[in-house]
Amino acid sequence: MTRRTTVSSLKVLLLLSIIMIIFSSNTSAADTDFDISADNTWSVEYLDGSTLQKTGNNSASDGDFIALKIQIFNTNLSSEDAYWSFSFGFDGQWYGGNSGVLIGNLSTNDIEISFGPVTEGYILCKLEVDNTLENEVLEIRVGPNPVNFSSAGSNEIVIIGQPIHVGDELTASILVHNQGSTSDSVRLELTRDDGTTLVNGEFISISPGSSREVSANFVPLLSGSLNVDWRISSLNGGVEVSLNGSSNIEVRNSQDIIVELEEISWDLEDGLDLDMSISLSSGLNRSMGVEIFMKSGNEYGEFQKFNIQMNPGIRNINLNLGHPDASRLKVVVSPNGWLPLNGDGELIIELIPPLVIPSILISGMSPTTVSLGDTFTIDYTLENTGTSASSAGLLRVVGVANNLVFTEVSVPSIDPGNDYSGTVEFPSWEYSQTVDVEFIWNMEDLTVKNQTSVVVDSGSSASFSLPFSVYAAIYGALSGLAIVMTSLVIFRAISQRTPSTNSKLFRGDFLNNRFVKNNASELKKEVSCPSCNQRLNIPIEHNGSVKCPACSMQFSQKSFTQNEIEDSMSVEKPDDEDIISEYEALSTTDLLSCPKCEQTLRVALDKRPVRSRCPACRVEFIAKIG
Repeated sequence: MTRRTTVSSLKVLLLLSIIMIIFSSNTSAADTDFDISADNTWSVEYLDGSTLQKTGNNSASDGDFIALKIQIFNTNLSSEDAYWSFSFGFDGQWYGGNSGVLIGNLSTNDIEISFGPVTEGYILCKLEVDNTLENEVLEIRVGPNPVNFSSAGSNEIVIIGQPIHVGDELTASILVHNQGSTSDSVRLELTRDDGTTLVNGEFISISPGSSREVSANFVPLLSGSLNVDWRISSLNGGVEVSLNGSSNIEVRNSQDIIVELEEISWDLEDGLDLDMSISLSSGLNRSMGVEIFMKSGNEYGEFQKFNIQMNPGIRNINLNLGHPDASRLKVVVSPNGWLPLNGDGELIIELIPPLVIPSILISGMSPTTVSLGDTFTIDYTLENTGTSASSAGLLRVVGVANNLVFTEVSVPSIDPGNDYSGTVEFPSWEYSQTVDVEFIWNMEDLTVKNQTSVVVDSGSSASFSLPFSVYAAIYGALSGLAIVMTSLVIFRAISQRTPSTNSKLFRGDFLNNRFVKNNASELKKEVSCPSCNQRLNIPIEHNGSVKCPACSMQFSQKSFTQNEIEDSMSVEKPDDEDIISEYEALSTTDLLSCPKCEQTLRVALDKRPVRSRCPACRVEFIAKIG
């Protein structure tokens, strides 16, 4: 049983060895015998469609024939013959009909193929070894005939805006020349590696013989290497085959904005002072907008806004924001026309308004009691127990009773928890009684006060002193005298004013009585001095002592009564409409003569009867119509 198994195993091994020898000595051409040269090594020539002569051009044009020469290498000269086939594709269709034999004992087989005429577009040329996977494909661009549009400069597009970051706009541009005879439009088309459209630019019309820039804008949204295929296209064709290609663009990550707080302070003198820094990562210079928001209640309100130009790096910004009514501050830094890596930069700060709690502490007076003419001092301390520095201010020392300012002292800003001490000196004290003195500390928006008393030694005031201020008494006396004199002047001016004679007060009894009284005051009476018999003239109304100028004798004299004066003057009471006067003047015109000096005067008829005075002789008379 064991022998049979061994014999069977030897038979199997022998069979396998024979098979391996056969396969090793006669390798099949379907595997690795023939190798087609790479497509970029193929010889390509373009033949004129009408003459079938070589054009010498570097590209095919519409109507041309294409001649290919391709080498196929044989790695096993003992291999069997094989077959090749050639086909070309256009607009999604494949066309064949070319085939041949590959000689197995030749190391190189040269294949020559020609086909045409071709039309404008892209043609795929494929050569393959039958029954194998060996094949090569060559793409040929067939240009128009005739060519209307060609490059006016470089055959490559220009990328404007590099270095580029994600979100930045790029512009691809090329200069195109119209060498045809009619106007036409072209555009720039950009595609990705996978054939998807990146962007198609606008059609640009170009006149014959002119050149124009043809461009397209796009915004890359991913970082890394971006391969862009481009070509110039026209709806009517005629674009030179060189107006296409590819470009590689390195797209960087977006730049980042970072806002940080450096320092913040808020006091009464300088207000809210904010120091912050804005950082921009490496890349391009950028434009940014800075907005300051204040939160009052539940909503933010815009407080301030401005734009800045930033270079990559750090920029410090100082802002003085005054005294806002807000509990929170927010700073937002946003890009102007570009895409940041992490969005807008923001900074939120809780605000604590400044609190100043001032107080005045009066330490004491040295000496504790003073006398007239003494010099003494009062020590004081200004304290700030709040949370913010006080503003610079003024300390004023005044008298409580008369508001007299004794002195003023400038007070600097006092930090929270600190104090400021000083001494006020009073030279040559001039008050004999105890005086209350008030210390007033004035700051920008705050005022605080404190009082103390200056005690005067009672023994020093035993000498005569007035219980009031001498200056105040003098000022009061002068003011009273001025008031009395002014009143007298006004009274005399009113009492001596001549009333209007148009009033009936100058008619009848009133005018008569005034005439009698005036004449009575002017009447004299003659008396004899009882000592020396000197004759003296005295007023008729005088009642009392009379002194003789000759012998200096004084004697009494009785005055006449009012009835006796009137009888002595023999004055009769006139009628109601008659005016009594010592002089009268009558006329029927505005002109009349003075009754005493015959001076011609003008007195208006519509004002008569009226009392008038002659400017020549100074006599008074009544002017009447008659």
